[in-house]
Amino acid sequence: MRDATLGTIFVLIAAAGFGTIGIFGELAAIVDLELAALLPIRFAFATIIITLLAVIRDWSLPPTRREWVITLGLGGIYTAMTLLFFFSLRSLTAGLATIVLYTYPIFLVAFSVVLQTETMTPQKLVALTTTTLGVIIVIGIDSPNIDSFGILLSLGAALCYAIYTMGSRSVVTQATPQGLTIGVLIGTTVTMIGYGVIDGGLSLPREQTHWGIILGIVIFSTVLPHILFYQGVSRLEASRVGIISTIEPVVTVILGVILLNEALTIPVIIGGGFVLIGVVFAQRPSGRSSPQSDLSE
Repeated sequence: MRDATLGTIFVLIAAAGFGTIGIFGELAAIVDLELAALLPIRFAFATIIITLLAVIRDWSLPPTRREWVITLGLGGIYTAMTLLFFFSLRSLTAGLATIVLYTYPIFLVAFSVVLQTETMTPQKLVALTTTTLGVIIVIGIDSPNIDSFGILLSLGAALCYAIYTMGSRSVVTQATPQGLTIGVLIGTTVTMIGYGVIDGGLSLPREQTHWGIILGIVIFSTVLPHILFYQGVSRLEASRVGIISTIEPVVTVILGVILLNEALTIPVIIGGGFVLIGVVFAQRPSGRSSPQSDLSE
């Protein structure tokens, strides 16, 4: 099997795995599994597993104290993104929350233009316009039935993820993506434990259903997707990885309909389609392609 084909399969499976995060978040709410218990344990387990894998595979860690400080700090930003997204699931469907979260590449384009690290091109303008239109369609047509605060939380998560991605790009030139992930996971675990302590809900679950959800989100939404993602990006161009990854919200919407009986409305279908088109335009290269360095959820 050709490397490109194998890489495509790996990224598809990884994106599908990341697409289950919102589903597990909804399931956790259904069985009354507190976020202060779910999220710290999720990241602690994922950190241990991926660190052990790094030792076995001899992955490079961040080489300097500066890179360690940056990656640990990025873990704090990732914590903010994760909490905002999971809080949004309390009032939004998993599919809608993920579609709104997936506007983060548009924040990236906007930041890059404002900071003058990139120039505005017709392609980027199309991406901004179609994505904004998609969000307006999703939340505007059926607005009486949509919680505006939940939308703001999910948009806040998208903003945090864009900041996280920009930060990861600045450090990945020295640290390998795998090393960056380990540093971020450690930082996320520490800050998540801090959140659990402050919230007062940090504890080990006692019910089997709670442990089932925790193991599911650790294995299928965190560890396996990260491993497969890196196997894929080593075989594909950055733009292709970004475009393939747009199946993530599609997977979330489909699983939400099948497993959670979430409504699949016309505004969600049309607006979600516009968002994905905008993301594809944002990911397409305007010139030469460069190796993929962004980290996924």
